[in-house]
Amino acid sequence: MVSTQAMIALATIGVYLIIILAIGYRGWQVGKLNVDDWMAADRGLGIAVLLFTFAASYHSAFAFLGIGGFIYANGIGIFSISTFYLSISGIILWVVGSRVWLLGKKYGYITPSDLLGDFYESPLLAKLVSLALIVFTFPYIATQMIGSGIIFETATQGVLSFEVGAALFLLVGVLYVWLGGLRAVAWTDAVQGVFMFGAMWIAGWFFVFTAYRGPQAFWTEIVREFSAYVTLPGPTGAITPAFYVSFAVMTGIGVAMTPHIFLRFVSARSPRVLKWVAAFGTAYLILFYLPTAFLGLGAVAAFPDLARPDAAIPSVLYQFTPTWFASIVVAGAVAAAMSTADSQLHAVSALITRDWYQPFAGADVDEQTVTRFAQMIVPVLGLISYVIAIQQFEFIILLTAVTFYGAAQIFPLLIGALYWNEASREGALSGFVVGVLVTSALEFGILTLPSGFPGFVSGFYGLISNSVVFIVVSLAVEGVSAEARKRTQGYINYAVTRGWETDDGTAVGNDD
Repeated sequence: MVSTQAMIALATIGVYLIIILAIGYRGWQVGKLNVDDWMAADRGLGIAVLLFTFAASYHSAFAFLGIGGFIYANGIGIFSISTFYLSISGIILWVVGSRVWLLGKKYGYITPSDLLGDFYESPLLAKLVSLALIVFTFPYIATQMIGSGIIFETATQGVLSFEVGAALFLLVGVLYVWLGGLRAVAWTDAVQGVFMFGAMWIAGWFFVFTAYRGPQAFWTEIVREFSAYVTLPGPTGAITPAFYVSFAVMTGIGVAMTPHIFLRFVSARSPRVLKWVAAFGTAYLILFYLPTAFLGLGAVAAFPDLARPDAAIPSVLYQFTPTWFASIVVAGAVAAAMSTADSQLHAVSALITRDWYQPFAGADVDEQTVTRFAQMIVPVLGLISYVIAIQQFEFIILLTAVTFYGAAQIFPLLIGALYWNEASREGALSGFVVGVLVTSALEFGILTLPSGFPGFVSGFYGLISNSVVFIVVSLAVEGVSAEARKRTQGYINYAVTRGWETDDGTAVGNDD
């Protein structure tokens, strides 16, 4: 017999998924069947929608499940780390994102490969960057399906299995991404961003007042009984200074360089919109993590022997809050996972279409054909990610790290393109390849560093190697052509002197 909890959870999550499908359908009705609209929402997203699609797609299943599992195993040190890396991402969005937007508006760039391949005058570099981002992104999409599978299985007490829950999640996401592209993704993210923020905060306060009569009583007991969980380096000693700094730096840079966040750079209405989003989006994201500390530590006290740490927060909710309320919050967790998975499905489809299909098809291919190809890729990508997801890797955070560390390797190249006159094609190629190889070799155990090396995360060593090789090789050879520098850095300098944009919000010099 199906339990009351399972029936309420199924009904709540089902209603939520229907609402999201309806919003995505509306996004398809409003949109146009062309590349700019499907991939970049016609470069017209305003502050409100861009704020929530940035924040919602930044947060993922990790924000609800992965961070709960990390706190359960290693304490709340991850909270201060998250403040560090969220601030880094916000700064990148403010400073770098506005310049990427400017070049995208002027030259029609959509993907990182568009900009980097053009500046460095290297189709090979463009292809390598695109391939790396595609390969590193698949685990991230799979992560969201793993998260949704855990959510469905926990909330319904096994009525819906992990595999069925992940498949249902995939089906809904694929449908509205296929229909409406980035516009549908952004509109659904706006709703999901508001919903999951409210759900998480209400859940945190509901829990501490229900189980502990308030935050003071809660912290008093946790500090007395589980002091190792509220101090560094945590109960397992995992959060060392080297891990703290390197994980924060790599996550902050890596998330900002993932393809779905990069697409937010070019989809804004203006640089001013991006800067508002950088400020308020960072504040939103930091505040979102506060209640997870209550819930994650609550699981430490209530469930000392959880078989699956990533289920810590759902377990606390169903134990200490009414079933109907826990089910609503769990729907917010589905929102966190879906708002990232849809963005990643869309982004990888855009990469494959823009960076591989369009050059292969040639200049004669029309906009509708290109857009329909991008749409057709979405279910294929979803199916591949599902196959990865049902392998059920143990910890979500390990999968997300692969994505962030790999994506971060394009950062030195992007900074070189925007700011450095000596940047060269050879330096960019060699630095990027070295960075990806070092990161991959360390992450997957192919290469092991001597015991005397600091305990930095693998991607940090990759980024250092990448930057050093990029700089040294660039200084040893001739930089990119003067024309490439003028087209990119020269235009940015021109725009800065003109105040970035005209009164109507369009890029300065757009008619040059």
